[in-house]
Amino acid sequence: MTLNARLTAGLLAVTLAGSLITGFVSAFFLHGYLMDRVDDQLRAARDRAVARLIRPGLSGEGVAPAPFIVLSVTPASQVRVLSDHEPDPIPAVVEVRRLGYSGVQARSSTLDPFSLAGLRAVARPARNGNLIVVATPLEEINSEVRNLVLAELATTTALVGLLALLGRQLIARGLLPLGRMAETAHGIATGGDLRARMPDADARTEVGRLAAAINVMLDRIEQAFWARGRSEARVREFAADASHELRTPLTTIQGYAELYRHGALGPDQLPDAMRRIEEEAQRMSRIVGDLLELARLDRGQSLQPAETDLAALVRDAVADASAVAPDRSHEVDVPDSLLAVVDEARIRQVLANLLANVRVHTPDDTPVTARAARTPHGIVLEVADRGPGMSPEDAARAFERFHRAEHQSGGAGLGLPIVAAIAAAHGGRADLFSEPGKGTTVRVTIPGAGGGSDGKAAGGGRRPRASGAAEGPPRRFLGGPAL
Repeated sequence: MTLNARLTAGLLAVTLAGSLITGFVSAFFLHGYLMDRVDDQLRAARDRAVARLIRPGLSGEGVAPAPFIVLSVTPASQVRVLSDHEPDPIPAVVEVRRLGYSGVQARSSTLDPFSLAGLRAVARPARNGNLIVVATPLEEINSEVRNLVLAELATTTALVGLLALLGRQLIARGLLPLGRMAETAHGIATGGDLRARMPDADARTEVGRLAAAINVMLDRIEQAFWARGRSEARVREFAADASHELRTPLTTIQGYAELYRHGALGPDQLPDAMRRIEEEAQRMSRIVGDLLELARLDRGQSLQPAETDLAALVRDAVADASAVAPDRSHEVDVPDSLLAVVDEARIRQVLANLLANVRVHTPDDTPVTARAARTPHGIVLEVADRGPGMSPEDAARAFERFHRAEHQSGGAGLGLPIVAAIAAAHGGRADLFSEPGKGTTVRVTIPGAGGGSDGKAAGGGRRPRASGAAEGPPRRFLGGPAL
């Protein structure tokens, strides 16, 4: 059965049961009330009849009022009718004779009313030894109770019929949102359209709350499918980019090897060919090493956190960069000491990658500043330059693996992704702020990387996505030089 049919059947069953119980209770109490009234009238009629028999000269009514039958029962069980009007006394006479004098005497001892077949009676002894019985037929009472029952049955039948006609429609209208939700869910299941949503309904109702909950669930499912599709696309893109990056040095190595095998390299060309083979092999080794490093960072298996002075690391990294590019202006903005629980080797790699990016992708006279500070959000490391900056399109993809801007030359496009992966492995994030002509700033934030007892969060913590990764939150592009 459908939900509509079950609800309709339940409504009809409850209504029918309630009506029957109401009718039974009403008939029971009406019958009791009428019987009590008849009993009171019988007692009054009995006392009046006895008084008339004792003092027959009293004026007024006869032995009993019209609705009652008065009988006299002798010790010999002879029954005499004392009333001279309707109703018919024969049924009462028959019942009294059936009881006999002893039966009537037993009932008269309590002076309480008693029932006969179709009659209600009361008895009382008289002074002459006879028994006075006053009875009245119950046809009127039974008729009234019967009419009440018939009226209630008719009312119940009409009510159940009306509910059967209108209740199904009312319930169907109330369940209409559920039907639409079922159709929408079926469409999603068969057609795969995850953009479909449940129809709007009153949020104060159960159906409205159910629709809202299902819509939230569909939003999350759609996001999960989108994330999975995006992840699969990134894996395919990553594989294609990695193949492209590795194919270039392999092609060079293979070309020189074929030239050597065919004897196309003269004695004066061989040293240069071997140099190029060695350079391409080293380049391929660096790419493979960076990819392996990214894979380890993604699994969070390569961190060895320990208490480290980040201020000293920044000063060492700037000193190394100054030694490599002595003509470039390098500035350091760090406190005397900045203790944090981090992986020292990874943080050195972050600083080295950021400073190397500035050195490779900006003019030689571009100044660069390295900063480190403790903020309410954790430890912040920044490398900022005042170079040509990046376009919004390049800045948005700066942390994507193998991405290189059009004007960039050299490098495999893995420096910033490694920075973002190291930040994420520490439970933090990397952000890039850039604008054409105003330079670029790369900020690495490591939340909760306090020194001493506060440094528990540096290793093995949560790994939020780095800002700038394909699935990360949007970045802001501010003034600053480009990497």
